[in-house]
Order: sequence, then structure tokens, then C-alpha cells
Amino acid sequence: MKKFFKWTALSIVGLLIIAVAGFLIWTQFTYGPTDEATQYAEEGKVVDNRLEFGDPTSEVGVILYPGAKVEKEAYAYYGTRLAEEGYFVAIPSLRLNLGILDIDAADPIIEAHPEIERWVVAGHSLGGSAASGYALEHQEAVEGVIFLASYPISSMVDSDLRVLSISGELDGLAVPEDIEASRSDLPDDSQFVQIEGGNHANFGMYGPQKGDQESPLTSKEQLDEVLSAILEWL
Repeated sequence: MKKFFKWTALSIVGLLIIAVAGFLIWTQFTYGPTDEATQYAEEGKVVDNRLEFGDPTSEVGVILYPGAKVEKEAYAYYGTRLAEEGYFVAIPSLRLNLGILDIDAADPIIEAHPEIERWVVAGHSLGGSAASGYALEHQEAVEGVIFLASYPISSMVDSDLRVLSISGELDGLAVPEDIEASRSDLPDDSQFVQIEGGNHANFGMYGPQKGDQESPLTSKEQLDEVLSAILEWL
């Protein structure tokens, strides 16, 4: 009987090790930036494993959490465009490429830039959920949240945070029904924008994503519409 329990325990431990190893390997199969995104990334600078764009003494700073398993360079176009409009932008690398495992990724960025007067956190997909979790815990430092094909990690109804939710009509992952359902977890004055013909992957520049729908828009065309909404909201 003792041998039975011993081998059972060893089997369980072995299965756990295999599961953890498999998970770690899975997180490393990332969506890399397109060539176009890489060109925009070169306009920023790498600081402590994050990308930064614009003047670090700007009044407003935006911290953008990448989507699950998407490399930060895929979001460089946000940085270049927002920097042109006078905003400071930081895009962090996330632990194991998953925002939910690195919710506090904004901390070192905010600490490194005390000149920024107002901060907004944003995020694509799972990155948006992570950004909302950070904002809820740091309302003294963060003014608002921008969801890109995403929704909150928990209710934000009782918060004082400003919220902008941008989604895609043809999103196959953060489907319109889920975005609509998220209204009940957001403040009443939250703004919702749906990109006609927009899908999930085109919120970045990293190519097609499994489970998503095809879009008639190029990634740049969709991002230009997204950025117009962001700039108006900011």
C-alpha cells in the first residue's frame, strides 16, 4: 500500500512538472511584429526591456499592455502616432508574455517618469484586462483605461476611472456580444466605439491570429481608426 501511495504521489508530481513545462513552452510561441511594425518600433527606444516613444516630460502618458503572447513591437504604431500628438507612450514586455501574470508592469514606468502629470493605461485583449486590474488598484495614479478588444478583470462601476472601449465588428475572440456584456461592469459614462469591419488581430501588427475572423481592413487602416478614437477621447 505504501508503494502504491508513493508511486501515485510521484505520478502526480510528474504530471504537474509536465504541465508547467508545457505551459512555459506554450507562452514562448509568440506573435511577432510584421516588418511594418518593426519599422515603427525603430522610431522608439528600448529602456529596461520596454519601448518608449515621445517626450518623457509630456503632460499625459499612456502605458499599453500587449495582448497575450504578442510581442511589444507589434504595437509600435500606437507609440509613433501618439508621440506625434504630444503624448508619451510606453509598451512593456510582460512576464511570460501574459499581462495577467504581470499586472503591475506599469509600476516601474510610472516611477521612472515623475514628470508625467496624468497616466492612462491601455491594453489589447488579455492585456486590457491586466491594465484594468492595475488601474483599479492604483486609482490615485491612473486617470483612465482604454480597452482594445477587451473588458475588465472585475467590476469598475464604483471607480472614478474614465473608460474607452474600442472593439471590432468581426472580432472572433473578443466577440461583440462579450463587449456588449461588459457594459454592466463599467462606469455609466464609459465610451464605446466599434470599428466596422475590424477584427482582433488588427489591433496590432502581427498578422492573422487563430480563432479570429478575416477583416476587409489592413492592420494600419484599422489602427488609424482606433487611434482617431483614442485621440478624441484623450
